Amino acid sequence: MTVKTAKTSKTTKHILAILGHPDAESFNHAIFESYISGLPQEYEVRKLELGSLRFDPVLRFGYHKRMAADPVIKQSQDLLTWADHIVLVFPCWWTGMPSLLKGWFDRVLTPGFAYNEDNSSLMSLGMRTKKHLAGRTATIIATYHGPSWYFTLNGFSPVRIVKQQILGLCGIRTTQILQLGWVDSPRKDSLRRRQDFLDRVARSARRLH
Repeated sequence: MTVKTAKTSKTTKHILAILGHPDAESFNHAIFESYISGLPQEYEVRKLELGSLRFDPVLRFGYHKRMAADPVIKQSQDLLTWADHIVLVFPCWWTGMPSLLKGWFDRVLTPGFAYNEDNSSLMSLGMRTKKHLAGRTATIIATYHGPSWYFTLNGFSPVRIVKQQILGLCGIRTTQILQLGWVDSPRKDSLRRRQDFLDRVARSARRLH
């Protein structure tokens, strides 16, 4: 976890950037750094590069028993509490997010910290939650080996799951979504195409308010 130097004041916006790809040499890492570099200098930025953190990503007892205290999990929760805006960068593998990121969600966004079930209305449809992380916003940046539109049209987009069923249930509102398909495709991918996407990511960060 590192901190980008910034001028600190009561009005400083706090940005938590999370890299869900386990490989620090991946294109996702370049995306991650491009977004951070595009943020206004007055923002205070902290990073969580999950592949470099030493924690158990397996929720070994489900929700019926607590696991031993883990400093990475505690620091992650503290950073989420501190943040005004969360940036998530991850690839989509087998129509889902990397197991490392899913495990981080499982361990960090626990009942009592991120949400509690709201059973006040027995007539409500779907899952209702008391959203303990409300007031925060998020940017989701995802890459795919295939076309990104395919996942959206078929209704099982990992981005939709993260936006609605994970962040949304905790009260975090997604305000930016950036997606790039055909990554590593021998016919469609290119250095120019990747650089264009990195530039787009940086421009999106500059527009964050």
